[in-house]
Amino acid sequence: MFSREANPINAINDWLKQLAHNYVLIVIAAVLFFVVKAIIGYYTYKHYDKKLKHITDKVDRLLEELKRH
Repeated sequence: MFSREANPINAINDWLKQLAHNYVLIVIAAVLFFVVKAIIGYYTYKHYDKKLKHITDKVDRLLEELKRH
């Protein structure tokens, strides 16, 4: 009858496997992208939170100094 390559069902199955494999790679890439983005966002938040805390402390010290004078 049909050889393995000439069988239309096998050709469709091979195409679907390739398509499914590509979707798996796309999903893996998307997950990795958002994990890296979340990690970068976390460290950026920590960095700017530390700067904001430093500025807040400085403003508090200046306000205390103004109240004394």
